[in-house]
Amino acid sequence: MNERLWKIGELATATGVTVRALHHFHQIGLLAPAGRSPAGHRLYTSGDVRRLYRILALRELGLPLAEIAGALDSTDVRDTLRRQLDQVERHLAGQRALHRRLLGVAEALDASGEPSIDQLIKTMEAMMQARHFTPDQLARFEQRHRELGQDGVTSWLRRLTGLAAEAAEHAERGTDPAEPAVQDLAGRWSEAVEGLVGGDRQAMSALYGKIEAEGAETATKGLLSEPAWHYLKVAFAVGFRAEPPH
Repeated sequence: MNERLWKIGELATATGVTVRALHHFHQIGLLAPAGRSPAGHRLYTSGDVRRLYRILALRELGLPLAEIAGALDSTDVRDTLRRQLDQVERHLAGQRALHRRLLGVAEALDASGEPSIDQLIKTMEAMMQARHFTPDQLARFEQRHRELGQDGVTSWLRRLTGLAAEAAEHAERGTDPAEPAVQDLAGRWSEAVEGLVGGDRQAMSALYGKIEAEGAETATKGLLSEPAWHYLKVAFAVGFRAEPPH
């Protein structure tokens, strides 16, 4: 029996992954198509589809692209699925908390026609939490804030502000992201963010997801500009491609 093969456009349509993302995964050595058609089209096998699922699941779990290649060799589909289920359960806990808040507001509207300000504030807080972070991540953020104290948090944010300014300057000058100075900047940025969140890689991923969803300037309250964020992302990608694929 002939194995089914997918062209890149067919795989993109079937999975919801963009063709651009599939090209990027190929470029950085994460997912190379098994072969090509006589016309030169990339062809993906069922094994490639399984690998793509694991790549996407590991990204969702907060693993940086630079670490996914190694993780693919040390985990199977079952382990990845279990980890993803755990994360979804945490996400559902946040949605359930939001559901309770919304029910409370609805009941207040039915009873008096006007929810309290406290109810609205708590509901908005639950909305923002459910949108980007799991309850566990929020708890860890709060714990990290207590560990650092306000002065410590301010110090980390000041450091990130300086690094964001460096990125903006390089972006404006058009510095090649592969330049050693830029790669050093990307490394210092990652270290600073990791330090701010206490080394929690899933929290880092959620934070970057918030930046992507809301835009850099909105999500960081002006600390990071859109050009600087785009430039940093390119620098991260270039740095990863420079490493030999596992």
